Amino acid sequence: MPETERDEVRLPPWAEEVRSAFTSRAASVFLLHGVRDVVRFGDRYHTLPEFVHRAFCGGKTTVMYDIGRGISFPTPEDEKEFGAFLDVRTARGEPGVSMRDSYRPELAIPVLQDFLMSRSRVALIIDFVDKVFPEQENRFMSAEERRLLATVRSLATDPRLARRNSFVLMIAESLADVHEDLYSRGGGTAIIELPLPSESERFEYIEHLLAGGPQSDAPASDNGDLAVTRPVLAQVTNGMTLQQIAAMVRSAHAEHRALGLHEVSRHKREAIEAEIGNLVEFTESPLGLDAVAGVEKQKQLLLDTVRALREGRSGLVPKGILLLGPPGTGKTFIMQCFARDIGIPFVELRNIFSKYVGSTEANLEKLFYYLEALAPVFVFIDEFDQSYGRRVSSDSDSGVSRRVFGMFNNFLSQDRHQGHIIFGAATNRPDLIDQSTLRAGRFDMKIPFLLPDEEAREAIIRVSFRNLNVEFEEGDFSGIAAKTGGYSGADLRELVRIAQRRAFQEGHEQVLLEDLSFAVDDYIPPGISRADDIRMMELMAVAYTTSRSLLPEHYVKALEAGRVHEDMRELEYRLGW
Repeated sequence: MPETERDEVRLPPWAEEVRSAFTSRAASVFLLHGVRDVVRFGDRYHTLPEFVHRAFCGGKTTVMYDIGRGISFPTPEDEKEFGAFLDVRTARGEPGVSMRDSYRPELAIPVLQDFLMSRSRVALIIDFVDKVFPEQENRFMSAEERRLLATVRSLATDPRLARRNSFVLMIAESLADVHEDLYSRGGGTAIIELPLPSESERFEYIEHLLAGGPQSDAPASDNGDLAVTRPVLAQVTNGMTLQQIAAMVRSAHAEHRALGLHEVSRHKREAIEAEIGNLVEFTESPLGLDAVAGVEKQKQLLLDTVRALREGRSGLVPKGILLLGPPGTGKTFIMQCFARDIGIPFVELRNIFSKYVGSTEANLEKLFYYLEALAPVFVFIDEFDQSYGRRVSSDSDSGVSRRVFGMFNNFLSQDRHQGHIIFGAATNRPDLIDQSTLRAGRFDMKIPFLLPDEEAREAIIRVSFRNLNVEFEEGDFSGIAAKTGGYSGADLRELVRIAQRRAFQEGHEQVLLEDLSFAVDDYIPPGISRADDIRMMELMAVAYTTSRSLLPEHYVKALEAGRVHEDMRELEYRLGW
């Protein structure tokens, strides 16, 4: 790696890490993983393999390999040197490899190893190494695959590479997709993560694009292409690669329209959805917390959290908010409204589990990566007890669930995420969640959502009319509220819908009290057949909450008298839980 360029060219931090490890002889084999993007070298931007060649391979014979193209060379001189090596092998009667067949690892890798060890100052770049050595269980590998894996793995501990000033650099998009033996079990391989570009790197690239610099592929332009300043554009494009930013800017320029915040937001969402859209769902609520009724104490607690975030007091913001209570009590809805009031993206996690070996961990690794890039962001997980919150003691799925549990808990507890990545989770079975996940420092705030009392039910009915934009006859709803004991918020919202349909059928311009009365008489709540289950879920929400002030007075007294846990034990026996 050329020392003379250290002062001439500023390298990104990850590249400096590679250079430092090599020059200190701490490592001669490197595995880069993460975001594949263009990288600046001097006044130009290059693809990742081109950057590696320019930054690290000066004065070295360089050979590149990937399973799609086979063996290739960055310069004719490198190709000539390798050709002479093959001629010597042929003269000695040793097997060589034709360029036509060099995409086959079983033919190419032994020859590349021999070339690497036959001379000094050689650089071997293996791109898409996850396609050559994918993560899989050893018992499913052929003898030839295991031999090739052992061949490359042995390079990491071979002292001849350092003595000969040579190195091997492998590139993969996800570390979890690479066979673990390639970088662990004996060590020696330096693992280097390729991050998304920082704000300063994005600003430099935007300047490069709009200035029409070398290889910018865009004509020189002033801020006429932008409806925002360049620093603001650099700030709001967090989570995007430089290539994605370039495509967005060039598209706006070609169509002669100014690039504003709304369009940046759309491009950013599309770009991130393209990367992790199968793992998350972006949701944007049109309503804020003022659309929530019947849970005034819970709402006030969330409003105080909104205020703390807006004032930059991240230490007052919980790392995780766990919502406890039966189905239909508004847990998901209030979180969407909460994210709306904060003014940050709301993403709901989908199922990350995959039937393919290594894919689940790779999905989670990618998810965490983009959540950090999206920050500030609110992440919501429904039915938390069924996904991330349960520790699995057996390895019936080859340890995947156990590793996911550990990865999630570790990410959740990191202090640097506080106030930037806020997790919200909903459950009606907190007893199934592992205690290590429930502890303070992970889900700090545990909020109960109980079936509404009579006063709350009346408030929910009124706010449901407003949220659904349904005109209704003003009047006394106390009679309706009195007849809906045991109804959840979702049940009350459904009453409004039934009353709206009834008003339409009867030709009423607005929903009348008689329509609402009809709805109450007609509707059969889904939970009526499982009243004991609902009761048990409500008692669990009471038992697991960490704030007495959020509970009705009768539940506070029941807790202190021990009646809540007595009732839970009785119901548990009756239900067979």
